[in-house]
Amino acid sequence: MSIKNKLQTLSFRTGVIVLLMCVPFYVLSFAQMFLPVSTATKGILLTVFFGLAKSFQYGGIAILGKEGYKRVKGYFRRKKAQENNEAPTYSEPVRCCPDLFSNPDILAGIRLVIFDFDGTLGDSQQLITDTMLATIEKLNLPERTREECARTIGLPLKECFSSIIPMTDEQAEQCAETYREIFNVKNVPGAVTAFPGVKETLERLSERGIKMSIASSRNHHSLASLVQDLKLSSYITYLIGADDVTNQKPAAESVTCTLHHFNVKAHETLVVGDTEFDILMGRNAGTHTCGVTYGNGSRESLEEAGAEWIVC
Repeated sequence: MSIKNKLQTLSFRTGVIVLLMCVPFYVLSFAQMFLPVSTATKGILLTVFFGLAKSFQYGGIAILGKEGYKRVKGYFRRKKAQENNEAPTYSEPVRCCPDLFSNPDILAGIRLVIFDFDGTLGDSQQLITDTMLATIEKLNLPERTREECARTIGLPLKECFSSIIPMTDEQAEQCAETYREIFNVKNVPGAVTAFPGVKETLERLSERGIKMSIASSRNHHSLASLVQDLKLSSYITYLIGADDVTNQKPAAESVTCTLHHFNVKAHETLVVGDTEFDILMGRNAGTHTCGVTYGNGSRESLEEAGAEWIVC
């Protein structure tokens, strides 16, 4: 990795601090002219102070780079959106890439990556849709297709059913309870597998010192069990399940709780997910966002939600 790339892995805040440190040295490089010392000494002091000023200036610019400029714009965009009580919008075109590492801009200044689980890390669509279809059949509800069920993945469990079948809140709660019962039976070892390349991605992020967590719409116990089964626990150090928050996806609460836990700022965070609910959750929290198309969502839905990056 080049020195420039290494610098760009540092945080946005570090870049600002380094850049600002050039100011006192610029002041000193000119202030030394008034010192009661020889001309030769003044020349040496000028060279030293001016050189240090330039070093901090270029170092700060290298750390910030294009990403710094985008984040400054994003900060004012989010601030304006918050004042207007609306979610931030992104005018820049969505950029597609084969993975998180193909473009250094994706992870520039990122200290924390928050992953969705179902459809992003774990390939669980077959298990989820099988369980939903079995729940619908057991409760004698109107039939729905596997594709209709798959489109609800990412929503809170009750909404998965109420969004495709008209029902009362009590019926939705009954669906959720029945789903959990059937899921516990069907969730045998091997029913959910990690997508190809997931472990390699987590390993590379870990090598960069980037923290990782999961924000999922499934309950915490189920999530923790799957993370353990897939041997992802050594990389994922914090989990947020649907029962850990009051306001679930696409609300920002899961992300804001995670940011508080790690003491990381939103602009230093990337949310990665396969559905529009994940992207909207990240945007509502003011983070950077990246969608993946190999899961349950489509590229079109991710673009419409405002994903900054898409892994295609």
